[in-house]
Amino acid sequence: MNDLFQIIFLSIIQGITEFLPISSSAHLIFIPNLLGWQDQGIFLDVSMHFGSLLAIIYYYLKNKKLFKNTNSLEMHISFLKILIGTFPVLFFGYIFYDYISTNLRSIHIISFTTILFAVILLLTEYFKKNTKKLSNISHIDIFIIGIFQAIALVPGTSRSAIIIIASLLLGYTKRDSIVIALILSVPVIFSAMLFEVHQIDFHSINYKILFNSLLAILISYIISLNVIKYFVLYINSIGFYPFMVYRIILGIILLMIFA
Repeated sequence: MNDLFQIIFLSIIQGITEFLPISSSAHLIFIPNLLGWQDQGIFLDVSMHFGSLLAIIYYYLKNKKLFKNTNSLEMHISFLKILIGTFPVLFFGYIFYDYISTNLRSIHIISFTTILFAVILLLTEYFKKNTKKLSNISHIDIFIIGIFQAIALVPGTSRSAIIIIASLLLGYTKRDSIVIALILSVPVIFSAMLFEVHQIDFHSINYKILFNSLLAILISYIISLNVIKYFVLYINSIGFYPFMVYRIILGIILLMIFA
């Protein structure tokens, strides 16, 4: 397999799946497995995630009104609330990292969680109430969302999907649930990158790897930025049903192939 094609393909997949409720980790695990590709390495994983991180930061800077209270010019989700919402996933990720990476990265687990949380989100959207405003999000609510986010440590769950589920259950709108997921994605992606960076052997980095890394960053950035833009823009029109149907079909196909 051409390494350049693999890098381009996986960077596109990363950009598409990072912010959609379909689990980027699941796709980056089963696609190389399915196609018989060698592992792309930690350095390229970091690069692809860095591209997605740059995209959400740029989107925030260009669309501050979406994330702020236009009356008070204060963030809907303060820095303290972001910390509260991020702490559970960092805590449980640190405690259970070895167990998760050793026992929960199988295709069977991914297939099961892909289907399970698709069904849960479908039911959640059906019974949603839309009784709360993002500008009034409380510390308790953001902590509950943070607890839910920790479930996304299990591959196939999808961090975006589980945050959306928690937010809808608490009474926030589809659009607000996506904004919450986007805001909380920054510290989580950044922390995951820092963790992966510590595992990189920088002595093995050469010009070819650096070029591949820059390419991965660029592609992941461009795709992620467009996905974020149109996902937020059209979610009220299209809803979550297409993504959940995709997840259910994908989970069934994976079970059929790898059973």
